[in-house]
Amino acid sequence: MKITLTGINFVFGNGYDQDFTTVNLNFTSSGTGMTFSLSGYVEVTKEQYLSATTPDAMKGLIKQEVLNKLQEEGA
Repeated sequence: MKITLTGINFVFGNGYDQDFTTVNLNFTSSGTGMTFSLSGYVEVTKEQYLSATTPDAMKGLIKQEVLNKLQEEGA
């Protein structure tokens, strides 16, 4: 699965005069041979974002969050 990070949006849940609380990682993806595509964003914690110091690490966060959602009951 190819993931392309298309944007990073900071969420200021406590107001703009405070530090950001979460981060939305925008992405597009496609399967091998274009058998499927997926796009949107995943919300990660401030700690997760700060620990993902490279674009590849952020793509890993996206992939893990998508997998988590797919595995949730009722998905």
